[in-house]
Amino acid sequence: MLINNDRGQSTDLVDLVKALERSVTPMGLRFQDIYHSYADTSALRGITLEAKDGEILCLLGRSGCGKSTLLNLAAGILPVQAGSIALGGTPLASQQHNPPPEKRSVGLVFQDSALFPHLTVAQNIGFGLRDRPSRQAVVNDLLEQIGLSGLGERFPHTLSGGQQQRVAVARALAPAPQVLLMDEPFASIDISLRRQLREETRRLVKARDCATILVTHDPEEALEIADRIAVMEEGRITQCGTGRELHAEPASLFVGLMAGSGAVLSATRMNGIAKTRFGRFEAQDLSFFTPPRNDEPVDILIRPHCAALQNDPSGLRITDVRHTGRSQIVTLDDMDSDSLLLELDPEPVWFPGDRVLIRTNGKPWPAFTC
Repeated sequence: MLINNDRGQSTDLVDLVKALERSVTPMGLRFQDIYHSYADTSALRGITLEAKDGEILCLLGRSGCGKSTLLNLAAGILPVQAGSIALGGTPLASQQHNPPPEKRSVGLVFQDSALFPHLTVAQNIGFGLRDRPSRQAVVNDLLEQIGLSGLGERFPHTLSGGQQQRVAVARALAPAPQVLLMDEPFASIDISLRRQLREETRRLVKARDCATILVTHDPEEALEIADRIAVMEEGRITQCGTGRELHAEPASLFVGLMAGSGAVLSATRMNGIAKTRFGRFEAQDLSFFTPPRNDEPVDILIRPHCAALQNDPSGLRITDVRHTGRSQIVTLDDMDSDSLLLELDPEPVWFPGDRVLIRTNGKPWPAFTC
């Protein structure tokens, strides 16, 4: 049934038109077939990726995989060598067109906050609003949102590291950019404050409608703050999805480790049996994401709390046990004294010297061809 609004339009029809408009008009920040090199070193190899309006997208990967390079291309710090970047459906940068950072509707937050030391907190936040009549109101509103009301006349060096980074985020958001770019923003913050700062930043950013891209090498950080995660390896996007999707169906061993950590067992599969130095495992114990052939080496990922131990007098020897309260971290040695660390449930309690076999605890372990 169609219901007319005040202007005589059907609300169902209005909603449909808006949905169609969104579907045909690309929004957010989009990278299309991006390549980039430093001298003879290839940093990015055909990156196509989109951060949607209102979304926090994390680029997750080891140092040197190309995360910061991609961010710097969007910011205008580096010129686009090949491919293109669009913002809100409008071309932003390409090989032929590379506007400087100040000509882009982009907010930047760096690892070290990069605040202007000679400006007050309020002046830092309002730096991009110099000529706006609403400047003071915007600054005061942001000071309140980051919990620093009354500290506007202080200088950056009088603030803690966490407070400085809050100011850096507020400064980047003050001009209402279409996209916010954050490069390892919490790496220099004391570990005890990182989670709180991540939560505050997510709340602050999600209150806007800008696309946000955050670079990190910390899987926990990505899983806690991001709507979607793009895992990068050697200049490529290995997989992009929600934390739940990456955990449930990782495209590679690296993605599996990034989305949930764990111990890795090297194995050879023969007639449905995976043979490792720490035991033999049946096919039903494993979940292969790429079908292996006989004699083909595979890597088995044993995630925390996904294994159980069984007493066996001729089994592996436990050499160390640590109790965290939430789990036991058990070290096992094989006959050649190679070690394997497993994170297990806190019960039953194991002790150094126990002899055991490794078993699944009901869920198959992810396995990948090498």
